[in-house]
Amino acid sequence: MKTFNLPDLGEGLPDAEIVRWLVKEGDVVALDQPMVEMETAKAVVEVPSPVKGTITKLCGQAGDVIDVGAVLVEFDGDGSSAAKPAPAPANQAPVEQAAVAPKQVTPSAAAQIFNLPDLGEGLPDAEIVRWLVAEGDVLSLDQPMVEMETAKAVVEVPSPFAAKVAKLHGNPGDVIDVGAVLVSFGDSDGAVEAAPEDSSNEEPADAATVVGAVQVGNEIVSETASAVIKALARKLKVDLTQVTGSGKNGDITQSDVKQAKADGKLIGSSAKAPTAVVKIDNAKDLGDESPLDFKASPAVRAHAHRAGVRLSNCQASGKKGSITKADVDAALASPQAAVAAPSKPAAPAGGGLPTVQVSVEPQTVRGVRRAMAMGMAKSHATVVPTTLVEDADITNWPKQDSLARYVRALVYASKIEPALNCWFDGEKFERLVHPNVHVGIAIDSPDGLYVPVVHDADSKDAVQVRERVQELRAKIETKSLKQDDQQGATITLSNFGSIAGRYGSPVVSPPQVAILGTGRFRSELKLTPKGIENRKMLPLSLTFDHRACTGGEAARFLAAVIEDLQKAV
Repeated sequence: MKTFNLPDLGEGLPDAEIVRWLVKEGDVVALDQPMVEMETAKAVVEVPSPVKGTITKLCGQAGDVIDVGAVLVEFDGDGSSAAKPAPAPANQAPVEQAAVAPKQVTPSAAAQIFNLPDLGEGLPDAEIVRWLVAEGDVLSLDQPMVEMETAKAVVEVPSPFAAKVAKLHGNPGDVIDVGAVLVSFGDSDGAVEAAPEDSSNEEPADAATVVGAVQVGNEIVSETASAVIKALARKLKVDLTQVTGSGKNGDITQSDVKQAKADGKLIGSSAKAPTAVVKIDNAKDLGDESPLDFKASPAVRAHAHRAGVRLSNCQASGKKGSITKADVDAALASPQAAVAAPSKPAAPAGGGLPTVQVSVEPQTVRGVRRAMAMGMAKSHATVVPTTLVEDADITNWPKQDSLARYVRALVYASKIEPALNCWFDGEKFERLVHPNVHVGIAIDSPDGLYVPVVHDADSKDAVQVRERVQELRAKIETKSLKQDDQQGATITLSNFGSIAGRYGSPVVSPPQVAILGTGRFRSELKLTPKGIENRKMLPLSLTFDHRACTGGEAARFLAAVIEDLQKAV
């Protein structure tokens, strides 16, 4: 008998609710066949079958909440599995039910492979940071196997079952596509190899891979399927622009990609779209090099373009193999590295600028920027935003950490008017008012916008807040930010005034209902009891979800923020 326990659905949440079963007891299911729709606090997820077999027991009914690690489905057994075992202690693998015989790994055990699942961020790949196990190790269910780095965080990937590791597919530093083989389980001499590039039409095994989906209205739209399709298309060198999808809503399936390969719809097999013609001066011919093949910030890419240097000729010296501005300058000093600039043509007889044809290629938005774009789109589609603006007189501030004062003011206001320190569920029209204040801090970076969280800000003093923010900034710079560092915010602070801007309309991030934006300080002449004085003013912009709180509640909250900010200490 085999049991399938509910895996972590990629969001670090402790449980999920059964929405509806897609199969019934007695059904013979294929590998990766969707079995059930599970609803987490963030999305509806289809959970596929990790094996091919006969379902003997479905452990739960629609509406039941299942803990991560609890038995969800029983295959080829006697139907004796319990639906909800007691949760395992923290940092310990869940204990299997007494009715389930311990899994013994024998030399004849059937080999299984585990493919890299979507790590909960909708990203197409992840980089191996370090293996936590070795080939030959016997793992328990949910034992951490490997640390994988996405564009946003380092994630520990647990074992989907108790088994012996036959082969680890990849070394630290390797980038693994979602859906590609990560670990082979089985006997010691029968390591399962990854499928070759010209594999047959057999579907790859993908044990315990969770396919994420986001619910939009009454439709469930797959998020990670596209990433898997893109990875397969890259492997088979198929041009997806030439493929017509046969799946639901016209989605491209793996069969479509394989058929496209058989039909010869490969990259470079069709005429490219006409390139745009841009009138610019002093441009360098960088050929058809794709900038997405290299790790470099937008500023470095622009510098390389202006200097006429191919990124492929730069020796990367930055973190994680990224190319820096100094690397571009070093390549520029090397005659063979730079691309020779074409001689500047003489100006036309009638005057005007010479024209140079430049190929403008679209850049895929990935990583942090993609996550930001999806978050902004979700906010735009669901939140009813209203923004209040006002100024706080901070003339009497002593020299101190302004960010810590902003956090303190948010904590103070949340205690005066807690309606804005809450989460709102627009589907169920329910709100959850939080007793503690967890402040998300919007932090700008070359990779995009991060919003790590200062948890329990209401129990921290100014020094502790600053230390936590500095710790989070360091994690962003080293790309060691964990998912836990970015989850659980009850209200957000955006200090855009540290760069520029007086007022704004910050974007609320659901399920939160409010965000405070602080603008740039300014000096202003004001009439006071002592006469006209030069005062230091702080612009404030409070955006709130008008579905979840009233204008009066928002105004009282903002007044409380101003009250605390205007205190001398």
